[in-house]
Amino acid sequence: MTPEELKAVLTAVLDHSAGMTVWQIFALVAASAVAAFFGAYLSEKARSVATKEDIAEITSKIENVKRSVDAIRTVDVTKYQLKYEACLEALRIIDAHLSHSLAPPPDGKLAKQHASTEEVRSCHSRLVLACESTELIEQFARIMFKPRTEEETNVPPTDKLNTFRNLVRKELGFGNPLNLDRERAWFGHVISEKN
Repeated sequence: MTPEELKAVLTAVLDHSAGMTVWQIFALVAASAVAAFFGAYLSEKARSVATKEDIAEITSKIENVKRSVDAIRTVDVTKYQLKYEACLEALRIIDAHLSHSLAPPPDGKLAKQHASTEEVRSCHSRLVLACESTELIEQFARIMFKPRTEEETNVPPTDKLNTFRNLVRKELGFGNPLNLDRERAWFGHVISEKN
């Protein structure tokens, strides 16, 4: 209660105190002061409680958003891991395919690598499920299946491989395409190979 409010109350009491004793006036003023104090106190307490409730609600909302972001992040990491594994498996399968479809070099040495039909099907399905680029999936098919057109027949297998590698780089966010030499794009045999 401000001094002006207290003065106004005292003036009002004294003006209308007809027949009241000094003690009654004092008790009335004291009661008014106490009521004013508790009114202000309770008002401030109510604001404090409201603020605590607001803080609790805001904190709860922040925690919910964090949980949602963490869930999305977990899904994104899982999807990326699946995509990464599918792309590397596809490259391994292409290597196996090329080791059986390319002509051996003049020295006749060509290390064979193997992939089962089941592995190829599984890899293809994972590429379809995890990758965004249909071009990458189609390029995998162009390498694994016989050419459909004369134009596809004329593209060297190592060019198809290099195209696929660059599509994988793009899909995984590894940067710009690389200019890769078709003559050195694939290893048929290395001298350190165990016989």
